[in-house]
Amino acid sequence: MKTFRRLIVVVCLTLSWVARADVLIGTNDERFVGRVIEESTDAVVFESAIGGRLTVPRGQIRELQRTPAAETPAVVPPAASSVISTQTVSSMEWVPPGVGHDGFDWIQLKSGEWLKGRLKYVQEKNVEFDSDELEEMTLKLKDVRKIYAAKPMYTKFEGREPIHGIVVISNEVVIVDGEEPLRLPRDDLTGITPGGKTGIKNWSGKASVGLNLQSGNTKETTLNISTELDRRTPATEFLLTYLGNFSEVNGAQNANNDRVDANYDIRLNRHWFVRALQSEYYHDPLANIDIRGSAGVGLGYTIFDEDGLEWWVAAGPSYQYTQYETVETNHSSSVNTPAAVLQSRFKADITKRLDLILSYRGTATSDEAGLYAHHAVSTLEFEVKHHLNLDVSFVWDYLQRPQAEDNGVVPDRSDYLLILGVGASF
Repeated sequence: MKTFRRLIVVVCLTLSWVARADVLIGTNDERFVGRVIEESTDAVVFESAIGGRLTVPRGQIRELQRTPAAETPAVVPPAASSVISTQTVSSMEWVPPGVGHDGFDWIQLKSGEWLKGRLKYVQEKNVEFDSDELEEMTLKLKDVRKIYAAKPMYTKFEGREPIHGIVVISNEVVIVDGEEPLRLPRDDLTGITPGGKTGIKNWSGKASVGLNLQSGNTKETTLNISTELDRRTPATEFLLTYLGNFSEVNGAQNANNDRVDANYDIRLNRHWFVRALQSEYYHDPLANIDIRGSAGVGLGYTIFDEDGLEWWVAAGPSYQYTQYETVETNHSSSVNTPAAVLQSRFKADITKRLDLILSYRGTATSDEAGLYAHHAVSTLEFEVKHHLNLDVSFVWDYLQRPQAEDNGVVPDRSDYLLILGVGASF
């Protein structure tokens, strides 16, 4: 009986906190649930459940609903509980007047907040949304209660071809109003993209730059650049990445390499995908590699596709060409060889803003081409703001049998690199 009473008190306290939540409605009809931190004649500082701390000018606020805190929240009478329940339900049932009429996409979060803007895509249980107030953000699909699309989109369900039409996600149901209207469970959804198979709206990306300048007794310059360009449709994904490193100490280069990777995937179902293209370009004269290029195909499998945890692996045959900077006498300056490629990417959310990303690409080739090589990157990505990240990466490049230069010097097998960079997404 005591346990039951304690449970009732906890529930009442929780409902009491919900009831005390302030609500800010902007002139664009976006709705934020949280609490007012500070007010002035010019602006309101508001702590939002999804947007964090916002400073909103008075001119952009249509309505500010404040609910005073209860003086004695330890005991909630039955009548008060009824009022709280009614307030909570009505808060969730509120719908912005612009939904379906203003030409914008709308989403409602489980916190009761409403965001207005443009839906970029839904894929791998993530929602990429460009909010009118908060700008671009990535949300977990589990945190989204409803999605109202303003224009027809391509929607992909498990085991079905993409369908074009107006899409609405309402709780656990996805409704597509097209030539053949569909109403399917939310669990069957695999992807949504506005432009379908064409259009700039399918593209997204991010870039990170690290720069270190030192002068005095030692003059050192270090520059690291990494970029990622991603194109998604409900059933396909094209990913292009670049990593470049340059370092000079007292006028002598000790790092100068470029790497470009490209993958094109066609998703068969929730777990299996065909890698229609896997390619690599690598240039590192200090490792005696002028050009190393490869292209091939593969088959991939998604081991984990959960909120906060993703892991896929892919493998397949490839063809590799290597052109060396210099070689010893009577040695060929280039090598053509078949190869086998294994790729893997693991991503886990450590906290709400901190992610761990592990990527690996291993290649087995002939003895003349080095026998075995890999490119492994471990990254800690911290989200400073919605578009701004702080990245710390450790890179390990390895070649089992490097080619000797014309002077007989054999480059080291391993190259290690620690990169601290600031990244921006777009």
